[in-house]
Amino acid sequence: MRTHKLPLIFLFPVLLTGIHLPVSAQTPKGWKSVSPGFSAEVLLSRGNAMWVAGSGETIAVSTDGGQHWQKKHEDPNGGLLLTFAFVNEKFGYAAGTGPRLLMTEDGGETWSARMPVPETIFQAAFGDPQHGVVRARSSLLATTDGGKSWKLVIPANDPDWSKKLPETVALTAMDSMHLLVRVAGDGGEYLWTTDGGATWRATALPSGAGSNGAFVFQEKYWSVGSEVVGKDKPGGGYSTPMAVRSSDGDQWEHLLVYHDVCHWTGCGGCTPQGCFAGRSSFVPFSRILEGAPGNGAASGSGQPTIQPESLARFPAHLLSEQWARSGNTLCLLTNGVIDCTTLSPVAMLDTRDDQAEWENRSYPPLHVIKANLGNGSIEPALQAGLHCIRCDLDRMYISKEASSGPVTFEISFAIEKDGRVGKVGLSGNVPGDVADRLRHRAASWLFEPYQVNGVPAATTVGLRGSVFILNPDKPPTGAPGRRAPS
Repeated sequence: MRTHKLPLIFLFPVLLTGIHLPVSAQTPKGWKSVSPGFSAEVLLSRGNAMWVAGSGETIAVSTDGGQHWQKKHEDPNGGLLLTFAFVNEKFGYAAGTGPRLLMTEDGGETWSARMPVPETIFQAAFGDPQHGVVRARSSLLATTDGGKSWKLVIPANDPDWSKKLPETVALTAMDSMHLLVRVAGDGGEYLWTTDGGATWRATALPSGAGSNGAFVFQEKYWSVGSEVVGKDKPGGGYSTPMAVRSSDGDQWEHLLVYHDVCHWTGCGGCTPQGCFAGRSSFVPFSRILEGAPGNGAASGSGQPTIQPESLARFPAHLLSEQWARSGNTLCLLTNGVIDCTTLSPVAMLDTRDDQAEWENRSYPPLHVIKANLGNGSIEPALQAGLHCIRCDLDRMYISKEASSGPVTFEISFAIEKDGRVGKVGLSGNVPGDVADRLRHRAASWLFEPYQVNGVPAATTVGLRGSVFILNPDKPPTGAPGRRAPS
């Protein structure tokens, strides 16, 4: 095992919007933790089954709401699967930090390595075994021949898209010819193809397009979010939920969402199965448009026909877009832990003051910022052959145990063979409530496996850094009542 000692320095000023209040890691009443027997990274539904993929190139299925899992594929020497999906009842694919992309054509019963990949794949979308698009570490690539060759995705009408929009938010495929990539940065675009990836074009995001990615439902692309209306009226505007859909990625239709379901917070974690409304309700996707004015509600008068379904309170840790439903059981995958609960019908939803905080599953931008060490990521500090997949860190913490001001710490952690973080150690004059949050965040980091002579190997990393402590009752010395740097 090798040890790396690297500096980690955070610069100021920082924004107060980066503050996170402490959360409990306890599973609340009504929820039960389940384990598939390996470290899970992707959780999804198909039919009445739940599927999960993760470490050891493992794929497993459960047909009883997550209580028991049957492994369909694993390779102890394989990588960590980061992307996994089914296109139809027979065809599916999976990829990640390993050197190959897996495919199935028998509904997941057997998996085979169909094509080599150029580097770690964070996201992928395939319409069939021949046509697909993948987000690799440093590029967005498409294939039209089953991976025999790969071409950079370059939209004809926006060839320099990646310079201004380096983040890939979502990849999805409607069929073998229609694929879509949502990219973001300062604004956003949809990159789309209607010829299986041979050529691409770009369309700017419609106003208010969803912030939680894109997916396919009823042979159309969908994105769900919220928009601000009435901005020019006295007193300013207000936020209201909305959705957009398209049959090709070019022309988008604007649709209203039933307000009492998604409220001003919008709906999060949407898939063809449904959306989360705030922190305490799940609504089948086919119903979130019912009752919205102008959408042809079944009642004919704009009144809701929704039969909403409520959940026990969500786990106190962050929510995730990785979830699955089987019958009346719904499971969430958050920070590598799968928690499940039972859905029960309610007469109405109440999402007021119930906005959810979602787990950050973003991946590094296509062009890593090299100079700014104060951007909330430790990636610039890792220069010894280690590549971060998720390694963000808050730069400001609220504490009731210490005076406001910068605090220096040293943090050490093991990186396992699959890239996950093992034991975390922390030293320095860090208040206890902040130390717990630093260790919890570090434990959720993920790296590309460290390799020695081409073979994944465990390693240990030591980092030195500084965060700012903000105690509202104890402002910085010599500056009573002064705000923290902003």
